[in-house]
Amino acid sequence: MSDEEFKLLIKSLGEQLLENQPEATSMLSSLIKDTIQFRDKLKEETGQILTVADTQKALDALETHLNGESFPKNLSPEQKALAQIFIDRVILFRLR
Repeated sequence: MSDEEFKLLIKSLGEQLLENQPEATSMLSSLIKDTIQFRDKLKEETGQILTVADTQKALDALETHLNGESFPKNLSPEQKALAQIFIDRVILFRLR
C-alpha cells in the first residue's frame, strides 16, 4: 500500500474517531506518520506487509479504548502493536 493510500485511509477513519475536535487535523497527521513508520519498520525487520485490514483493526481498537471498552483480544501482534502506538499517541496528544 502506498503512503498516499495510507494517508487517505487513516484520514477517513480518523475523522470518524476524532469528529468534533478542532485538533483532529494535527492528530490525524501524527497517526498517519506513525502508521507509515510502523509499516516501513515492519517490512524492513520482518518482511511482513501491513494491510488495510490491519490498520482498520488497529483504529477500531483505538476507538474501543477511547470509548472505555475492553481492548479487543482477537488482534494479531502487528495489529496490537499499531493500536498501542495509536493509543500512546492520543494519550500524549491529550497531555499537551
